[in-house]
Amino acid sequence: MHIFYRTELEKAARRMILIHRTDTLIKLIIRTITRDLKVLHAGIFLFDKQKQNYVLTASRGKQGVKVPPGLVKISNDSPLIKYFFSRTYNLWKDNFLLAKRTRIVLKRDSVKKNTKLKNFFERLLYQVSIYKIDIALPIAFRGELLGIFILGEKRNKNNFYPEELTFLSILSSDVAMAIRNATLFDDLRVQLEKNQTLFFQTISAFAHVIEAKDKYTLGHTERVAEYSLNIAIQIKKIIRIKNWEEFKKNLKIAALLHDIGKIGIPEKVLNKRKPLNDNDWTFIRAHPLIGENILSPLKDLKEVILAVKYHHERYDGKGYPYGLEGKRIPLMAAIIFVADAYDSMISDRPYRKALSRTEAKKEIEKNSGLQFNPKVVTAFIQAYTARRV
Repeated sequence: MHIFYRTELEKAARRMILIHRTDTLIKLIIRTITRDLKVLHAGIFLFDKQKQNYVLTASRGKQGVKVPPGLVKISNDSPLIKYFFSRTYNLWKDNFLLAKRTRIVLKRDSVKKNTKLKNFFERLLYQVSIYKIDIALPIAFRGELLGIFILGEKRNKNNFYPEELTFLSILSSDVAMAIRNATLFDDLRVQLEKNQTLFFQTISAFAHVIEAKDKYTLGHTERVAEYSLNIAIQIKKIIRIKNWEEFKKNLKIAALLHDIGKIGIPEKVLNKRKPLNDNDWTFIRAHPLIGENILSPLKDLKEVILAVKYHHERYDGKGYPYGLEGKRIPLMAAIIFVADAYDSMISDRPYRKALSRTEAKKEIEKNSGLQFNPKVVTAFIQAYTARRV
């Protein structure tokens, strides 16, 4: 596999998490694949919830070769869809479909004698032939088939290398996550306008998407949100907070979304079983800014975005991404920072065991005025004493 196009595909994967519109996202993917793998055409079928079928949403390639987007629909009963849902038909147990295999399998005696298999592969061969498919890959997220990649043959007529197929399979997983994110983001905007209850349900769905990448942080976002709100209730007794109800609502949203930027961090870094090295930390320190980029179109959530952006800034100015210090750090971000640190300390990590709640509380106290805002620490201790964290 040539390294130059692999690098380009990796760049595309990183860009995907910053794109909030599904149509823009899939056009980027298709453009990158047709250019770098030098295939005659490529397209993506996406599931349409209203029509309950898969629609060819984007297509690229030479005129007369590519399949026209928007005009082609396939149903759930289509052999192309069934192939990725049933072990009966996916005889090779791979995460892709090669058209040449479909032709070969029909010559097997075991298939010729099995009417059901024979009919299925004849229908599948017809479908891949009319759409000029050389390879197809599922775009799946948590057992849900969001869509299917279709690629025509290479311009030079060569077969796809095994490492190319492996990399395309990995890319299709990244695409599934990105499409899921873009869909949720669209829902987020709609629910913000329509209904607060549904809005928070969508926020929670976003939080679950984040945690799906990091198996060690299951339930982390909900706990951070709960701790943050309980700290805020105590800090309200220490300092005056304007528009308390608005502050509380925004704090909950920000706490649930504080790690949304981790969508852009490789899973091998998030799930590493050893302490992180300098290169790993480069990824980790980028996640507040990635979070800001993802949320930036939500103009009504300015306070939330600032809290997400600055929730790793230290009171002594040694945090990231900007090294803000003292009162320059928004209160909302300072609260989430303490809640986040506390939950991280009392949770197991791949490279260390959890601290007890008492030990974690002492660490928070010890770092008051250094890592953490002293007033937030005071509020935290009060919440701790009241058994609210």
